[in-house]
Formats: sequence, structure tokens, C-alpha cells
Amino acid sequence: MPRPKIHDEKLRVRLLRRAGAIVSADGLDRLSLRTLATDCETSTTAVYSLFGGKTGLLTELFDEAFRRLGRHLAQVRPGADALDDLVRMGQAYRDSALDDPHLFAMMFTGRTRLPAEAEGRTVAGTALGPLREAVERAVDEKVLRPDTDAATASLVLWTTVHGWASLQLRGFLPPGADGLFDVAVRAVLDGWRPAGFAS
Repeated sequence: MPRPKIHDEKLRVRLLRRAGAIVSADGLDRLSLRTLATDCETSTTAVYSLFGGKTGLLTELFDEAFRRLGRHLAQVRPGADALDDLVRMGQAYRDSALDDPHLFAMMFTGRTRLPAEAEGRTVAGTALGPLREAVERAVDEKVLRPDTDAATASLVLWTTVHGWASLQLRGFLPPGADGLFDVAVRAVLDGWRPAGFAS
């Protein structure tokens, strides 16, 4: 009779969840394999067995951070106004950053030392993909001009929202600026609005 697996999927999930909790609460610098193993009542051998070491664990955590961002963006269902949907998608992105600032920082500071292709795939698929689809819908519905390049517009929107979220997390925005977020996103979108339709 085969011996039961000690390092199974349940343990992998438990380790990953605990690692995410540590990073969310205290930042990436506080993630120690020894502490993680102790918290999960296992050994560091389990981490190496399941993830190949700290780099593998961070890669999994990095992917999980983007999955969380993806879930925030997926909550934005198409409504009656494609422009409002783009603003709501910007809000969802910012909310994701504010809800989990340490994981947000981990995603974009480059400290995970992941292969460039892995980072690029994750960023493009999670952040830019849904945004580009929303821009394309706005063009199709003539809310944005027909000559609007969806790739350019989604990139500009992403950098605008990402920059805002980053500055807000660092406490660099002036008092009362939080209420201007929608105004800022709509001002960027106005650059692609048909003549006479600027919001």
C-alpha cells in the first residue's frame, strides 16, 4: 500500500494563503520560509518540495496577486454606458490596490525576480486585456471616436489609474483629491470623445 503524500495540495494551498497573508499584512520583507513553515505546522522542506524554494513560492504568490486584481476587474459588468464602465474599471483597479497594498507593490516593484516573459504575460493579460476590451466596446458604441487606437487608449488609462493608485498609497495626493479620481479618468477619456460629446 502506497504511503500517503505528506506534502499534498492542501498543504500547498495553506502555505500560499499564509504567505499571501504575511505579505498583505507586513510586506514582502517579512516573508520568511522558516516562519511560514512554523505558522503552517510544517517544515521548510515542504516549501522546497511544493514550490522549489522561495523563488517558486514568490512566483505563485505573484500570480495569485494578479488573480486577485483580475477578480476585482471582473466584477465590472457591462452596463448601459460604456464610458461609465471604463470609469468603474478604473475604480476597481484602484480599489484592488488600496485593498491589498503590499501585494500591489509586490506585483509592480520587480522584486520577485521573475522571468520577464512571465511578468509581461501576467501584466498584459490581467490589467490591459479587460481594459482594452472595454475601450473597444466604447469605440464600437461610438462613445469614443472611431479612430481611437484601443491599445494606446487602454495603455494611457492604465498608467493614469496606476499612477493615481500608487500616489494615493504613498500618501502623496493632497487632501480631498480622492474625490477627483472619476474626474481625472473622464478627463483622459475626453481626449478620445467625438466632438461635442466631452463629459
